[in-house]
Amino acid sequence: MERDEPHLLHEPDLMLAVLRVAAARSATLDACIDHLRSLRACAGVEQLVPEDEVRSRLEAVRAKLDRASLIERAAANGFRITARGRKVLSDHPDGVDETVLLQFKQVRAARGRRDETHEVPQPARSEYQTGYEAYGEGDGLADNPHPSDTRAHLDWQNGWSQAREEAARRRR
Repeated sequence: MERDEPHLLHEPDLMLAVLRVAAARSATLDACIDHLRSLRACAGVEQLVPEDEVRSRLEAVRAKLDRASLIERAAANGFRITARGRKVLSDHPDGVDETVLLQFKQVRAARGRRDETHEVPQPARSEYQTGYEAYGEGDGLADNPHPSDTRAHLDWQNGWSQAREEAARRRR
């Protein structure tokens, strides 16, 4: 999170807000904005943020959650949570972020695509992300492709271990 980013409006907070609102009812961006206003008021955050900025951030988050099939379109401008979204919300009640979304193939595939009109290079995946994804694909800890005396080895191992811990938590 950037230092000057508004409180309760960074991406994981927004993802959690969208999922919680959608879990309660058929949701809209306006309902999510109202929910965020309530959260910020309860937290005593008085910093004003232009609604168009919040709406823009929420639209980006909604697109990511839709791509991961955690929400689906409903009614005119509405959306609702899916069974997969309820499971993710149940497994991650304190926050949903990119590491959670990366467990879904659709999200990983979308991150690997290039814009066909503007050949924009995608940022390289970190070794942590690679290790995290490797666990999801069934690789074992011994499948770490990096020499054991490198930072990349440790980062890959940390990602793999985090994914394993989250999977164990979900099973409980």
